[in-house]
Amino acid sequence: MSETPRIDIADLTGTEAIEQVFLLSNIEVRQKKNGEPFLNLELADRSGRMQAKVWDNADAVQQRIRTGDYVRVRGQVKIYNKRLDMTVQTILAVDDKLVDKSAFVPRTRKDIGEMARAYREIVNGIRNEWLKTVLRTFVEDEEWFAKFCESPAAVRLHHACIGGLLEHVLTLSRVALAIAPLYPMLDRDLLLTGIFLHDVGKVRELSSDRAFAYTDEGRLMGHITIGAQMLEEVVRGIQGFPEELRLRLQHMILSHHGEFEYGSPVLPATMEAVALHHIDNIDAKIYAFDQALRESTTGDERWTEYNKMFDRYLFKGTGGTAPAP
Repeated sequence: MSETPRIDIADLTGTEAIEQVFLLSNIEVRQKKNGEPFLNLELADRSGRMQAKVWDNADAVQQRIRTGDYVRVRGQVKIYNKRLDMTVQTILAVDDKLVDKSAFVPRTRKDIGEMARAYREIVNGIRNEWLKTVLRTFVEDEEWFAKFCESPAAVRLHHACIGGLLEHVLTLSRVALAIAPLYPMLDRDLLLTGIFLHDVGKVRELSSDRAFAYTDEGRLMGHITIGAQMLEEVVRGIQGFPEELRLRLQHMILSHHGEFEYGSPVLPATMEAVALHHIDNIDAKIYAFDQALRESTTGDERWTEYNKMFDRYLFKGTGGTAPAP
């Protein structure tokens, strides 16, 4: 079979015989009913992910490929359990130099340059000079801020794309600006600064060289701890920085997951920390819900496949509006 024109995973219908390059984002060795091994693969491109199976010669195939490889795969795509699944006939690692990497790394649909300019304007609008100094320490470091703007916010759950972290922070900041007039008891500038800082450790926690993955530092420490350390380094360089303000910022980083079981070592105990936790959760959930609707491959027009993040099926509906009463 000659190589077919490239089809993004999101555009596959489950009826294609294809041969093309994918990013191999995961490999699992499983057992058939007869005890023989087979490989369960996860293939990815910029549009999504799908499962693939290598039923025969699993041991030999596994010796030739590894997670993070670009691989040329020939096989038959089908729908299994309402998800795309490929039966692999051949799979070979491909030289990185021959691959257009932009086809395999998801990227925000928004303009990163425009988002960066919009966020700088928000920083310029901070009235508290202590907090503005903290933010400018990060944003005016051109090399660091460029990396921040290109970073994903997650490996796969929400905003898992180049520019995802900036998009997430900018959205939260706009939500904070929108609700601030409704809740004058909130410290607007403190909330905006905590929004930037809450996930700042992800710049070092996550790698986007190929598939989004955790760095060694990220696995060993996590973005909450890394972010708290980064803030501490910045504050130490600002002479006379108020101690209570430092504690409030640290608390927002440490508590933003909201519950012990979700990784926060403390629970939100200030008004701004409570607000940060909830608007962070709203943005993550709405983004993930929208992504699930867009990437759904089930033939059911009204429901998505089972979604692990939400632990339920998600209702797509018909897209129409309710009739007038």
